[in-house]
Amino acid sequence: MRIFGIVFALALFSFGIVAMRIEINRSGRAISQAQNEVEIKEARNQYLKLEILRLSSPENITRLARENLGLTPVKPHEVVWLEDK
Repeated sequence: MRIFGIVFALALFSFGIVAMRIEINRSGRAISQAQNEVEIKEARNQYLKLEILRLSSPENITRLARENLGLTPVKPHEVVWLEDK
């Protein structure tokens, strides 16, 4: 009877260790996946920051104004100054 108790305790202990290893592996995979997602989102964020810089550059805005809106630089004789009253 005593041997049965020892064997049962060892089996229970072994089961606990296996269950913990499974959970540790699962947690490790979840952490790795989260780190990959962070890296992807950081790369996307960096790309979007560069895209904002490119799109908001004076050269790009001038090009879009000419191509899409037909705007041209103002000529000196077209400038109208308003007087303060």
